[in-house]
Amino acid sequence: MAKSISALPEQEQQYLTITGKASIALAFFLLAELLSTVISKTDSVIYLLVDLTLFVSFIYCIVLAAKSMKFAKHISNLGYWALKFNDEYVDYVSSFSLRATCHIMVIGGIFLAYSGDSNWFIGLITPLKLTDALQILLCLAAATHGALILWKLRKEELYE
Repeated sequence: MAKSISALPEQEQQYLTITGKASIALAFFLLAELLSTVISKTDSVIYLLVDLTLFVSFIYCIVLAAKSMKFAKHISNLGYWALKFNDEYVDYVSSFSLRATCHIMVIGGIFLAYSGDSNWFIGLITPLKLTDALQILLCLAAATHGALILWKLRKEELYE
């Protein structure tokens, strides 16, 4: 049975902002994890910075996940799980970012599926593996999702 909760637009916007920040933190985590596997010198300063970024982004993801759980009581199940909101602008921002993310994943997935085994593609990403290319695609999608949410919501705040 779905909850019929009349959420305030501010609560929906706060939840979507947390979702955007979590997407950006996930993108940093994926990028740092990829860089930590690529960097060969484990005693360098860059490796230390990448590991620090990995740790901080992981902790920030956990903190944001805990914050987002607080909104489960205040917004509808559809808003919490599917990012479908009652407020028109918040719903527009959510669907806009989800559409862009979906397009990145579909186009990137088709590209990786059809050219992943090609010699020219393997030569292009030589230090990386195909799974690393997929991780880059996930990183790009998460960063796009979060950046679009934060940019569009910030844009609305500037007009108020």
